[in-house]
Amino acid sequence: MRILIILISCLLPFSVADDLTQISHNEIPNEDIVSDDESKWRLEAIHKMWEERRKMGHTPLVKFSPPGFPNTDIFFKNETVSATRTLKHRFAWALLLWAIVEGKVTSKTSAVYDATSGNMGSAEAYMCTLVGIPYFAVVSEECEQEKIDNIEKFGGKVIKVPTALRTTKSNEFAIENNGFYINQQKNAALAEEFHESGDFINYESSNVFHEILVQLKDNEKQTSKVPDFFVHPAGTGGTVSSVGRYVVKYGLPTKVVLADSQFSVYYDYVIGNKFTNQTGEKVWRAPGIAGTGYGYDIVPIQYGETTSLTKNVINEAMKMPDIATVAAMRILNEMGYNAGASTSLNFLVCLYKAYQTKQKSSNNEYQLTIATLAGDPGDFYHSTYLDDGWVDTHLNYVGGVTAMECWKKLIQESIDTGSNFYLNGLTMCS
Repeated sequence: MRILIILISCLLPFSVADDLTQISHNEIPNEDIVSDDESKWRLEAIHKMWEERRKMGHTPLVKFSPPGFPNTDIFFKNETVSATRTLKHRFAWALLLWAIVEGKVTSKTSAVYDATSGNMGSAEAYMCTLVGIPYFAVVSEECEQEKIDNIEKFGGKVIKVPTALRTTKSNEFAIENNGFYINQQKNAALAEEFHESGDFINYESSNVFHEILVQLKDNEKQTSKVPDFFVHPAGTGGTVSSVGRYVVKYGLPTKVVLADSQFSVYYDYVIGNKFTNQTGEKVWRAPGIAGTGYGYDIVPIQYGETTSLTKNVINEAMKMPDIATVAAMRILNEMGYNAGASTSLNFLVCLYKAYQTKQKSSNNEYQLTIATLAGDPGDFYHSTYLDDGWVDTHLNYVGGVTAMECWKKLIQESIDTGSNFYLNGLTMCS
């Protein structure tokens, strides 16, 4: 028996030799992996993508100094001037570039699909159209018409599904139609390499915080060259995590603050690692703040699947009442900033960080610099957050227009005098 086992073990390598491509004196193994036509398409597509990066340039950095906080500068990185008018333009660029380089998207890809609240959809539609690939945005049935129009404007097609099924349906549609589900929630971290292009030749890094640092460095009037805080919410988690990784990797003193909406579960995920085994459906309240937060999906938070939010590069998290965010949106738009939902949430957290810092300073000799993003324009929300009737109908459970006007007054007072709008609002506007 032992002899038989030895014989079998000796003969086994020879039994599978036919599976190995052999080198012989008259045949050298040498075949193309990618066809000439596919190589040509990929090269042309990548050149188009880098030309788009060149056109992006640097979006403006706009300083706002609230009179009530004279030692505080809030810098809005205005991403609304991009071709698709949101911060998602640079993200979609990096994500599609990753997909092309990795061979996930080829000339034979029938279509690209993704679940989106709208802004990413328009940016992905733009990028896919640029390289000649059809694109389908899977959006909520309640998606703003302004966002749908923007997606279609840039060549995308829209599929409406219940909010909680966006991710599930996107994957199903891609499988059924032999397409590619690009999954911004899952693959944002993989696209990070393409944000960090290393400034090769003329190809500058597209990381948004890199640009902020370059712009502050070049601003001769600005004494503080590195922000004390960077504030941003998470939708997919890609942008705030990208900034967080950049800050940690280069050893910068900036603290990254996650701004979260009222009924989102991201705060509890970051602070207490909650909602990884249960969904947020029981605590989520629609409509939320568009493009931010998580809790609406039938799937729990799963890093690398339903979110790209990297907890370990976030320094702190802060929640804001949804109706207060709507009030801030009204104020910013009245001031001429054309601010959307995520921009207004960012602003509120920045304003409260200014208040906290002022309270901690005994001699008022501090200098505070906060960077954030103007991530979406108010133009996308005329039919929703900027419409009184819509606010009374969809946000009546938090007080509707009456509560909004109350918060609006207190936020304006804080801007003007440095008062505590948050505590006052919770006391007076609930």
